[in-house]
Amino acid sequence: MSTNSTPYPHSYSQAAKLDSRITVPRPVIDPVLAPIVDAFPLPEELDVGFLRGLSAGGGDDAFVTNADTVLKANPHLTHKEHSIVGPDGNTVMVSVFAPRVVTSALPALYHIHGGGMISGDRFSAIPPLLDLLEGVACIVVSVEYRLAPETRAPGPAEDCYAGLIWTSANASSLGIDPAEIVVCAVSGGAPLAAAACLMARDRKLPTVPIRAQMLLSPMLDDRCESVSDKQFEYGVPWNGVTNRGAWNHVLGDDRGTDKVTMYQSPSRATDLSNLPQAYIDAAECEVFRDPAVMYAMNMWRCASTCELHVWPGAVHLFDAVDNPNIPLVGAAISAKRNWLKRMMTPQGRPSVTLKS
Repeated sequence: MSTNSTPYPHSYSQAAKLDSRITVPRPVIDPVLAPIVDAFPLPEELDVGFLRGLSAGGGDDAFVTNADTVLKANPHLTHKEHSIVGPDGNTVMVSVFAPRVVTSALPALYHIHGGGMISGDRFSAIPPLLDLLEGVACIVVSVEYRLAPETRAPGPAEDCYAGLIWTSANASSLGIDPAEIVVCAVSGGAPLAAAACLMARDRKLPTVPIRAQMLLSPMLDDRCESVSDKQFEYGVPWNGVTNRGAWNHVLGDDRGTDKVTMYQSPSRATDLSNLPQAYIDAAECEVFRDPAVMYAMNMWRCASTCELHVWPGAVHLFDAVDNPNIPLVGAAISAKRNWLKRMMTPQGRPSVTLKS
C-alpha cells in the first residue's frame, strides 16, 4: 500500500510558478495563509501507511487523540463506548460524548471522521469539533467505520448508516431527541455522511427524518474530472494525484466507471430531492471545490435546501484550527458555528456548552 512518502519539493503558495507541470490557470493561494500552508509539505503520491501514521499522531504522544485526552481537556463530558453489529456481521464501534448534567433530551451531532476513507478513527477530529460546538447543548456520537482498501465502498458508508440507525433507535436511552440529529463530516468522511443520508431517505430509516447534514470540504466524486480537479492536480495539499490514489483504494478498478453507485460516490446521485438540509463548504484552491458546488446546485435543482460557502484563496482544511490572526479562518469557523447553532439550538432550550 505504500508508494512514496517524499514531501512535495516546492512551497505550495509558489507552486504555480515553480512546478512546470502546472499549466492550467488557477486561483492564487491567499498570501496570508501561505506561511501556514507552506510549513507542512506532504507527499504528493498517496502512502496509506504514512497517512495512517499522521492521523494517529505521527508518533508524537502530544498529538494523539483518544477518549482519555478528550475527557482530560473537557472534564464536564462523559464518554461511553458502544459496540453494534455492522452490515456484514462486523463490529462497529460508537463513542458517545455527553454533558455530565443533562435535564432533557438534547440534539445530537453524528460525527463521521475524515482521512480519505483510508485513515483516521472516531477520536481524531473530536477536539476541533467540540470547539465548533461551543455554546451548543448537544450530544456527540462518533462512529468508527472500516477503512479502505481493506474494505471497499460501500462498506464504510454502510457502517456509518448502521451507526446512524442505532443512534436514532436508541435516542431515548442516550438522552437524544431523534428529530434533532445532525450528520457532520469533513473531507473523506463527507461522502460517507452524504451516502448515509441518501440511504436514510431511500430506505425510509430512521423513521424520524435526519435534521440536517454538514459536509465540509467534501470528497464527493470518484471521477476526478472537474475543472478544480484539473487546476489542482499538483501543488496543493491533497492534490489530484493524492485524490485519485485514495479513490482507487476505495473503489478499485471500478473508479470512474458506470459501475459506481451514489452510495459509493455521492456525486453519482441524479436525484437529491427530499434530503436533510445541508451546509456545504469548500476551499477555492482545492480539488473538491467544483464537485462540492455541483452537489449543492443539484440539491437546489431537486428542491432540497443547502447553504454553500467557497472560501477564496483557501486550501484544503485551512480552517482546521481557529487562528485569530487570519480573518478568513475566523469567518469560516464563525459560519460553521452559526449554522450549527441554528440547527441545534431550538428556541426555549437553555444553552449548555460542550466546551469548557
